[in-house]
Amino acid sequence: MVKVLAAKIQKSNKSYDIVLGITNGGIVPAALIARELGINHLQFIPIRNKILHKYEMPRLYKEKKYLVIDEIYDTGNTFSKVSHAFKMLDCDFAFLVSRYSKSTSIFVGKILNHRKYVIFPWERKKSL
Repeated sequence: MVKVLAAKIQKSNKSYDIVLGITNGGIVPAALIARELGINHLQFIPIRNKILHKYEMPRLYKEKKYLVIDEIYDTGNTFSKVSHAFKMLDCDFAFLVSRYSKSTSIFVGKILNHRKYVIFPWERKKSL
């Protein structure tokens, strides 16, 4: 899914200065997407328990172009919070998967079209 999403972003001919990963689910995909796109600057948006912790935000600049990454577009709540907080910045959003097709201008690796629970490889706990 990372390679599919990265290919879609590259096909758009857009370029980015910084990749922002939404914690916790977007940390791994953000690092992988940044590597695929050759972007060396990676920062994280602190969201815990569905709350954006603005006081922990990294310093962001209006003159930079950001690519915000999360693992899944589900209810849209996280997307809404982050897009509202970043409305003064030049940001695009990308998700590995989305529950349903959206007409918004976000990049999506795969449309699920189902409500089944998704467990990503980095979420699995190994038995000891």
